[in-house]
Amino acid sequence: MKNFRIGLFVFTISLIAFTSLRAQNKLIPYAPDQYRKPENYKPEHYQYSLNELKEKFSEELMKKSAELFERVGKFNEQGKWKPVPESIDLHKAPEWFLDAKFGMFIDWGLWSIAGWAPKTENGPMYPDWYELRLHTDSAFMAYHEKNWGKDFRRDDFIPFFQAREYHPEKLVNIAKKAGMKYIVPFNKHHSGFCLWPSSFTLRDAGDMGPKKDLIKPLVENCQKEGLKFGFYFSIEEWEYPIIDESGNLQKREWGGKINPFEPELEHKSTGKIAVRNFAKDYLVPQAIEFIERYDPDLIWYDGDWNTNVKELHTYDIAAYFYNKAEGRKQVAVNDRYGANEGEKWQRSKRGDFFTNEYGDMEKEVKQSIHAWEECRGISQSFGFNWQDTEHNVITSKAFIDMFVDIVAHGGNLLLIVNLDGQGALPQVQKTRLMDIGRWLKVNGEGIYATRPYQQQTEGSISYTQSKDGKNIYAILKEWPGDQLRIKGVKAVKGSKVELLGYKKALEWIDSGDGIVVRFPDELKNDKNKPCEHAWVVKIKNNN
Repeated sequence: MKNFRIGLFVFTISLIAFTSLRAQNKLIPYAPDQYRKPENYKPEHYQYSLNELKEKFSEELMKKSAELFERVGKFNEQGKWKPVPESIDLHKAPEWFLDAKFGMFIDWGLWSIAGWAPKTENGPMYPDWYELRLHTDSAFMAYHEKNWGKDFRRDDFIPFFQAREYHPEKLVNIAKKAGMKYIVPFNKHHSGFCLWPSSFTLRDAGDMGPKKDLIKPLVENCQKEGLKFGFYFSIEEWEYPIIDESGNLQKREWGGKINPFEPELEHKSTGKIAVRNFAKDYLVPQAIEFIERYDPDLIWYDGDWNTNVKELHTYDIAAYFYNKAEGRKQVAVNDRYGANEGEKWQRSKRGDFFTNEYGDMEKEVKQSIHAWEECRGISQSFGFNWQDTEHNVITSKAFIDMFVDIVAHGGNLLLIVNLDGQGALPQVQKTRLMDIGRWLKVNGEGIYATRPYQQQTEGSISYTQSKDGKNIYAILKEWPGDQLRIKGVKAVKGSKVELLGYKKALEWIDSGDGIVVRFPDELKNDKNKPCEHAWVVKIKNNN
């Protein structure tokens, strides 16, 4: 009887699991043809196994890395900036960063070929983690099996990544029309695939996929158009092949844990050249190479939440970056250096600017007087998602409301745009960017090169001020009617009040605790208003 009950229990659990899987599978969509495995697909086999890469390239690469790491150390010894917190903390965000307010974050890589993540009602979706989660997350696994097949491995995406619709000059032109002042592409995300031809790996766009440098023309076009350029660089990778003391391959996992080698690593680390020390032999040399080759204005570290900062040697990279720029140009590094003793990470603790991602550090950054930056998607998606529509791409009104609130609190917005698998910008995102650009063309004076006012918000009004404090900008998220009462803003006789984009001065009176601004009758007609939403009233003190 006991065995019968055990058998019945096992059968019941199996039936529930089977029913659950069937229900889940019904919710998993079939992707459009261009985001599914093609018919008659035949996988391409990479020419080297990880062991063959080790035998052929590892010793030479580690020798080159050791020489470079030593050179970096000597350069930092002689330079102003040292790879220690006490020195790093003295560096401040440059004026250009504080003035810029708006940048483009280009989330693009191998994950963009699949372009999918499970839908959420609110909050972010992360298609750019597809490569990992197709092995670890039940929803991703079910989707992948349904659309790409069980035997289609992570690195089978590499040959599909051809960048046929990637046009850097058009992207830079779109960014400029949108009013953006800097561009940060995902140069290397967590799988380790580089968008530039790196000397420290064969897992890059120069040796695989499109077999060309995807970064150089983007840098050149940024320089041509006067935009700053950033180096997004993941300081961790999901897996990396490591050589142990006996000369055998091991698997290094995110966070630094070393585990035995497993054959599946061949399909997750294609082109990675095994080393003994992940940071000294690979991470630092690769970052230094990029800095020397492309001379970025900004480093945007990512992947910082498990591995100790000392193990990652990110201070060495930052100090070198600062010393190379010293006396020549102003540069910045964010706050994602790595974990610290007893802490998850150093966000909002160290860095020229702090980062906030969909509100994960909102309290810390908004209560700080430190430079900071919001990064979020133009849709809910971090990475291209073929499911994105008008419904989950932020409206122009909601975007502007969010943007002016960020700027009023002293922040920048680094807006994620998602290129599809071949590098094209979806039209729905381009439309939003052009809407934003038109608004900024009228109202940019109240955004660019401003600083927080003593009062950041008041009801539906956000405030900024000019750097010299002579001009105050009240940004109205709702039209106030015939008149606007602004508390806490003092204007003196001779002060001028204007509506940006409207040629006539506005009448105003002192209300004792602020001012009251009167709007002429002609502005009751929406066609006469300078823009459709978020009007900027400028209070100019002439004394």
